[in-house]
Amino acid sequence: MAERLQSETAVPVVTLRSLEGAKNMGSGLEAAFDPETKKVVDRYNSALEKLGEETAKTSADVLITVPDRDASMLQSRMAEDAEVGRPLPSGGLEAQFGEGLTGGDIWGWAKSVFDHVREDNWHSIVRPPDDKVGAIADKGRVAALADWGTNLYGAPASAASIKKAGGYELLLHLGDIYYSGTKKESKKRFIDAWPTGAGKVSRALNGNHEMYSGGFAYFDDILPHFSQPSSYFALQNANWLLVGLDTAHTDNHDIDEQQLAWLKSVMQKKGQRKAILFSHHQPFSRLDKQGPGLQAALAGLFQQQAITAWYWGHEHDCIIYDRHAQSGMLGRCIGNGGIPSPRKSIVRNAPTERPLDAVAWKRLSQNEDAPACLVLDGENPLVKGDEKKFGPHGYLTLEFDGPNLTERIHLPDGTEIFAGPVT
Repeated sequence: MAERLQSETAVPVVTLRSLEGAKNMGSGLEAAFDPETKKVVDRYNSALEKLGEETAKTSADVLITVPDRDASMLQSRMAEDAEVGRPLPSGGLEAQFGEGLTGGDIWGWAKSVFDHVREDNWHSIVRPPDDKVGAIADKGRVAALADWGTNLYGAPASAASIKKAGGYELLLHLGDIYYSGTKKESKKRFIDAWPTGAGKVSRALNGNHEMYSGGFAYFDDILPHFSQPSSYFALQNANWLLVGLDTAHTDNHDIDEQQLAWLKSVMQKKGQRKAILFSHHQPFSRLDKQGPGLQAALAGLFQQQAITAWYWGHEHDCIIYDRHAQSGMLGRCIGNGGIPSPRKSIVRNAPTERPLDAVAWKRLSQNEDAPACLVLDGENPLVKGDEKKFGPHGYLTLEFDGPNLTERIHLPDGTEIFAGPVT
């Protein structure tokens, strides 16, 4: 009974070992495979190769994730169906593959997973009924987390800090529930763990990992749970307009013409308000891929310098950019919500601009893609056994006071490590 209860309450972590163990059950039979099974084997091996590359960069004992639908769906199914195994030093329990799960037919199990990975198995986007904008108070606080849907490491600690502080006007998630945002994952790693009661309103943006399972849990479970009418939305007070975008549904890292038309209509009606955008994906990056689709779609707004600040996730780092020369906006990546992200050598070796007790802000110069920036560096005490290898987790708060806005970056325990005006 105790083992069963532990299995039901634990957060399962699917490591490379988990899936390699499954593969070993079907090894030595390749010569007998028919063409359809061979396709399944090739897809499975390709997913393992990608997970292996990520494991080599991170650790064999932490939650790993790759931007790949096959790999993410395999991890989700394994986490949901496999026998929970040994405790991991860094948190969670490693999922182990058992013969009872498939009756010994590993490739039949894998095929059943891949059968759900079809382009036509995709929830339609839920759009706003019009361009009307909701209201938030002129004075109040917003808490924002990104890439937080793990229920491990810094994620529950940040939720506890937000819940303890309470009194927020808005709680906002910028997307990604792991591994592929299935219904079970969305409930256990997101809805059940969300700091309900700490804010008057909760909103969730769509991420690529939610869409790997077709987006069904995001659209059918999370949006109704938050009484959120659509996957992109706008809220405003007398001085500020807050816009959340869906950059994951129509085309990963982009928005379609209908959403763009809605955005332009909302922006045209903002009057003298300053605009802040929120999204899962980045428009630009100093450390990762760029967002050319978003840059092209919003080129007119960039040229008009109509956006004051833009907050995003997707990259599992915390980055504070200098003002963008062309658009005039302040870019912020806050994707360090719950995924163990290896500390990058380019950051560790960069000059320290703001040393703190436990962490430091490192300065990176501008390049052709992005402005100069501060990147958060330091150890992560919540990734047990690998504390020195992974960067700190945390979250963002915004404090509105009439025309004044202050942004603050926090460690999971609530410690403030950065504060500044948004102008």
